[in-house]
Amino acid sequence: MGKASTQRKNVRVDLASARSRHIRANPGDDRERYFAQLAQDVLLSGTVHFLTGVGLPRGGIARKLRAFAAAVEKGSDGPTLHSDDLEIFATVCHIAHDWTRCPEYTGRDGEPKALPVRGRNSLAILVRNRFPGAHVGRALRWMSKRGLIHRRADGKYVLHQRAVFVGARDPVYLEWVATHATHHLKTALGNWRQRNPDVRQLDRVARVFDLPASEVPKFREFAKSRAESCLEEIDNWLEDHSTRTNRQRRVEAGVHIYGYVGSLPTPGSF
Repeated sequence: MGKASTQRKNVRVDLASARSRHIRANPGDDRERYFAQLAQDVLLSGTVHFLTGVGLPRGGIARKLRAFAAAVEKGSDGPTLHSDDLEIFATVCHIAHDWTRCPEYTGRDGEPKALPVRGRNSLAILVRNRFPGAHVGRALRWMSKRGLIHRRADGKYVLHQRAVFVGARDPVYLEWVATHATHHLKTALGNWRQRNPDVRQLDRVARVFDLPASEVPKFREFAKSRAESCLEEIDNWLEDHSTRTNRQRRVEAGVHIYGYVGSLPTPGSF
């Protein structure tokens, strides 16, 4: 592991040195291209680190990168495929959302009702409202397997979570996080191109570089609590302004919050 880390550091130094020589030799070069190339190295290196971390062999990653390189040289961005599981995950998020908000699926206390599989105001209707072509049984199995719902003795299903979580080595999480990483990149690109600061999308960070490691559990608990409140408020606003019947042009919109804990920055790093 130490040897691999050293090799990676040497590659970065060599790349930086080569670019520094290039800038000195060509002082009129476009600075944007220079920083774009730095971003390219960070993204490619981070992507390889992620992929090896989830178990993909380096040889397979290298072959994929070569195939992408050939596609890029021909003018393509490369193929992008999505699994059925990711589509079901997105659909289940909508189902849970409707189950906790629509009056026909909530009680007088505002809590989600226990629902039968078939009939009026049932899970089958709830699923098909969001996913007309869905197989209800498959959606139920997906939700049951992940602990989102459970079946009572009377045959009705109870919703356990208002928010849908995946993780703990759930395979679909890998595809989900990669998809949201591209959302962040698209937002960043749009903000970088937008000259009007009032039109740019939200992209903010709150951090320190010297939090005691013993405080990490408290930070994690506090951040989750505050994020839940913040997202609930944003979700309410989005729901109040969302429509599926209006003929106006509609777009996907949302806010993604995540926390992180890293090592102390080394001298010369950011």
